[in-house]
Amino acid sequence: MDGIFGVGVAEMLIIALVLFIIGGPTNTAKWARELGRMVRQVRQAWAQTLAELEREMGPEGKEILDAARELGQGAREVTRMNPTRHLMADTLRMVEEATDLREDRSAGTRAETGAESPAPGNAPEPGAPSAKPTYSAWLPPDKTR
Repeated sequence: MDGIFGVGVAEMLIIALVLFIIGGPTNTAKWARELGRMVRQVRQAWAQTLAELEREMGPEGKEILDAARELGQGAREVTRMNPTRHLMADTLRMVEEATDLREDRSAGTRAETGAESPAPGNAPEPGAPSAKPTYSAWLPPDKTR
């Protein structure tokens, strides 16, 4: 959620434009001043409430409130850096690309050898080059496609 209460910057600009059109320049300026006063009063009331709560709880309570503030700030920073849904979508996309790449490589290997799958008793000779890789580690996606 961007902005305040899920209202982003674009929506705020549209609301401001509508208010300016409806109220005109003089009324819009009065409304903005009044809104500023109300916001200041709410902030002061909140600060007084927190200060009173800290006084009531003592030094241990102040430590708990400070820890809660730090956790909240850390959580907000993490969400701003990379939202979870984007992280999950990126991870899912990478897994799908990796499985597609593996399927493409195994299909290409089968086409080169002309066999669907090697028979259990037909292992390649120790000195002969094998068409199939002998490791099963994950390979990064091929960027040349």
